[in-house]
Amino acid sequence: MIINGEVLKFTKTFRNNFTTLLISALGLVAALSWNEAIKEAVITLLPGERTLVYKFYIAVTITLISVTFTYFLSKLKTER
Repeated sequence: MIINGEVLKFTKTFRNNFTTLLISALGLVAALSWNEAIKEAVITLLPGERTLVYKFYIAVTITLISVTFTYFLSKLKTER
């Protein structure tokens, strides 16, 4: 009986962890796809020399936009 209980507990934990892993992997694939789309949009909208300073400027700008967007999404989630 104790072994059956442990096996059921392990199975449930494994299923939950595996599901979380799969969802995370799909999220990573989606993020990488968006990464390419955003890069192309930035190149199209902000043509210019591709220097290191330019790349940092774009990275900081996109980070600020992402943080702001995440903040508002988290506020929306907690208002429910």
